[in-house]
Amino acid sequence: MTVPPVAPTVPDEMRDELTSLMQELLMKCHELSFEYSTLDCEQIQECPLAQKSKELFRTVKKLNELVKKFAQPPQTKSTYVS
Repeated sequence: MTVPPVAPTVPDEMRDELTSLMQELLMKCHELSFEYSTLDCEQIQECPLAQKSKELFRTVKKLNELVKKFAQPPQTKSTYVS
């Protein structure tokens, strides 16, 4: 008989710090994306900084989608009572 692995518990203090840092990272990335998307530059496609910014935005987008996925409450069937 095999025992399923147990997920390690993260201390509340560390979880809170990680949450705070993630929020800060996401906010700064969003601010950067606003600047990037409103930049008037004819040669933005050739700019190494712009390309790295796009890579960062893609990664943060994936992270944001993952967070949303786990943050959603489980779907329950709603029943309508009249």
